[in-house]
Amino acid sequence: MEKVIIYRDNCIACGACITYCPYGALIPDEEGKPILLWDRCNDDFACIYVCPVSAIKRASQAERIPVAPWYRLSSREFETELKRWLGSLSDQDKDIIKLS
Repeated sequence: MEKVIIYRDNCIACGACITYCPYGALIPDEEGKPILLWDRCNDDFACIYVCPVSAIKRASQAERIPVAPWYRLSSREFETELKRWLGSLSDQDKDIIKLS
């Protein structure tokens, strides 16, 4: 199963993805870069096609990388599902990705 991943270092904070997402799954952070509300995302990948710098991509579990903080949860009930999708992380990754 593929999911949306945001490569924040590539993002130019144009807001196209935030505006285009039909689910309200992308919100701006303090720099205007998108944060994914993971449990609201329906993974139709519409945001990928409007990003002018390819900062949003599809990723499988095998391709996941710690690009914190690319996501948040709008409710705690989805934390288990997110942890399952992320799979087992190395200790270094756990330091980068904190599920608080």
